[in-house]
Amino acid sequence: MIGIDTAWFHRQLNRRNQSVRGLARFMNVDPSAVSRMLKGERKMSAEEQDRIAAFFGVSVEEVAAHRRGEPSGFSESKQEPYQAGIGTPKLEPPMKMFTEADIIHKDGKRWMEGPDGTLLELHPIFGCMKGTMTIPDDLDLTAPADPGWGKVYEDD
Repeated sequence: MIGIDTAWFHRQLNRRNQSVRGLARFMNVDPSAVSRMLKGERKMSAEEQDRIAAFFGVSVEEVAAHRRGEPSGFSESKQEPYQAGIGTPKLEPPMKMFTEADIIHKDGKRWMEGPDGTLLELHPIFGCMKGTMTIPDDLDLTAPADPGWGKVYEDD
């Protein structure tokens, strides 16, 4: 019914010299419920997942991955699992961005020089927002936002 990595859970129990009954006692659940859960006959709840992670001394993410029967971790159903270092794109050196000083005014139009030396006409929208927003000197843009912003009701 449910794809669960049963072997992984039993290996974890064996490593700790524990049984399904010991896990059930720790979780305060009937042993038959734990047995059915580890066989994939019933779903594991989020609370049970957290308790199992605490019992095994592993991360919740690891239990979640094996709960689904996917030892590779989280992924979408039609997506290949992430593998570190495989298919990682190589970063290009940063592209030189042009500034207003790089604009060439010619024939009543604005141009910029491309990497190969050709002139490219700038779209009229380039720079159209210049000067429309002023940030005061005393404004700290890194300060936390107002926690009451967007509040639609009052706390009682």
